[in-house]
Amino acid sequence: MLSKISEMSSRKKHLLSVVLISALAIIIYSNTFDASFHFDDTPSIVENYAIHRFDIGAILSSSSRPVLDITFALNYYFGKLNVFGYHLVNLFLHMANGILLYFILFLTINRINPTSATNPINSINTTNPTNSINPINFRIPLYASLIFIAHPIQTQAVTYIVSRSSVLATTFYLLTLFLFIKAFRGSGPSLVTRHSSLYLGGAFIASCLAMGTKQIAATLPAMVLIYDFYFISRGNLKTLGSHYKSHLLMFSTIAIVIYLSFSGLTRFISFDYAQGVPMPQTEPVTSFQYFLTQLHVIPYYIKLLFIPTNLNLDYDWPITRSIDFATVLYFFLLSFFVVTALFLYRRAKLISFGIIWFFVTLSVTSSFIVIYDVIFEHRLYLPSVGFVMVVAFLISRISGLRVKK
Repeated sequence: MLSKISEMSSRKKHLLSVVLISALAIIIYSNTFDASFHFDDTPSIVENYAIHRFDIGAILSSSSRPVLDITFALNYYFGKLNVFGYHLVNLFLHMANGILLYFILFLTINRINPTSATNPINSINTTNPTNSINPINFRIPLYASLIFIAHPIQTQAVTYIVSRSSVLATTFYLLTLFLFIKAFRGSGPSLVTRHSSLYLGGAFIASCLAMGTKQIAATLPAMVLIYDFYFISRGNLKTLGSHYKSHLLMFSTIAIVIYLSFSGLTRFISFDYAQGVPMPQTEPVTSFQYFLTQLHVIPYYIKLLFIPTNLNLDYDWPITRSIDFATVLYFFLLSFFVVTALFLYRRAKLISFGIIWFFVTLSVTSSFIVIYDVIFEHRLYLPSVGFVMVVAFLISRISGLRVKK
């Protein structure tokens, strides 16, 4: 009887959380539906006649992001170039990402929370028995989702229509992780049942769709593996090894990114200082110079996450062409963050995982692959998931201390 009451209470809390997440997104972006096409919207949508003809064959054969272009084709089919429909889809995807993040963290917290009082994460729940649900289990997921939805850094990704690539890729990214978690939930960390196989199949399909949406999804199999190590296998390499078939399935989807991008990859990687990669409005940039530049860009990204001021759609960021004191300083600063994440693995897993998520998901656009615009705020959309995990955990701990006091 008590379990049924608890289940009903949980459902009500989930429903309320979903309503809050959705309502906040609608309120924040309710004045953006008439924002016009800008910059890359023109070649990607306005002048993309394969989309206008809904020519699936042409899209699949010529586009490096066919899943994204198919969504644009659907928008054009139903609304032509009326921007309202494009913005509406972007907003729905943003809402879906907030909801997916909520349930991913809910399943994660409920997996790691009640098992041991010796784990600092588990110390959040010190009074409830294993079979009950403490309100704190809802607090961190809800905090994280609301911060993710409302953070000003998401403005570009949600309102700049062509940045749907980041939002949609994140949808499939989070959906893959959610389904993977469900596959191993309730059946033991190493047992895969027929029922969980359906979840794994869904995760595989979602991963394929992510790979066909944007190249940032190439990090997805690695993040699923890291999540498994942290929260499903709990650091047990033997248990993790027993999941090798599931992870091989996930890693096989990278073939889609390779197929869609490999032919043009040589245009974006060059360590030849004499040649480099041609840039539209500046001298050629080598992959190493791009890496040095990103050592300056990433700390600025982190600053924007904490202090989102002076947001800009089109930055004029200088290229760092040699190693100077500031570059070395930023290198050690970022290395410190990574080392801190590893150090916190046993002490605060969620913080550790959030930091790792940020750097891994940012690696595609902020490493050695030269991209014409060295900085873009919508590139923080997926990495910001790791940031909100950390902030939500810290807020929950601080508020918990106040309540206890």
